[in-house]
This record gives sequence, C-alpha cells and structure tokens, in this order.
Amino acid sequence: MLLLCDVSKAFDRVWHRGLILKLHAVGISSRLLDWFGNYLYDRKQRIYLNGVYSNTVIIEAGVPQCSILGPLLFLIYINDIVSDISSNVKLFADDTSLSMVVESPIITADILNDGLQKINSWTNNA
Repeated sequence: MLLLCDVSKAFDRVWHRGLILKLHAVGISSRLLDWFGNYLYDRKQRIYLNGVYSNTVIIEAGVPQCSILGPLLFLIYINDIVSDISSNVKLFADDTSLSMVVESPIITADILNDGLQKINSWTNNA
C-alpha cells in the first residue's frame, strides 16, 4: 500500500526561526548560522506588472525556491518528519510517501494511519 502526501506551497511555509534552530542542531556554527539568518530574515518582494509595481511585502516564512540553497534548506527543515514512523518513508523535495507490503489490511491501515497522524502532528509543531 502506498500513501502519497504533498504539502501545498511547502517551500513557502518554512518557519525561519525553526529552520535556524534545526541548522544549529545539525552542527552549523554561530558565524555560518548568522549568515543563514541574514539570508532568510528581512526578505522583501514586490510584483511588476504592466508598468506598475505592487506594494512591497516582507517575507516572513519560506525558503527561496529559485536558488541553490532553497531545496537544501527545505530538506534540512523537514528531515525529522520521518522520526518514529513505522512504515517505509521516502522524501523527495516537498513530497512524502509512506508505504508497506500488505500482509494484514487492518494492521497495515493502522500503521499507515499512525504515520499520517505523526506527520500531521509534525506539521502543527514544525
């Protein structure tokens, strides 16, 4: 059995402070950690369309998607999503899959539902 999960706008939802904490947890030192903080915090954007600029808005979450660092930072951010899940878990960018060989449909369903509940809990606390 295979469950496929896709979080809409996942790259846009990365909590900057949480990412900095996770970078520190994987051993990023203070100077480099400061650099990442400067890279993430106080980002701004605006749109130019038909000769008119929109208002500038501050980006309070997310990693830059059209960058080399964006996908790497996203993977560091979600890497602990697989903690304590009994089924097979595969991560690819913002897609997560849970799979199991079905020997007992009821046990398999229970294990996969438990994994989904843990992923849901992680998303509420990340």
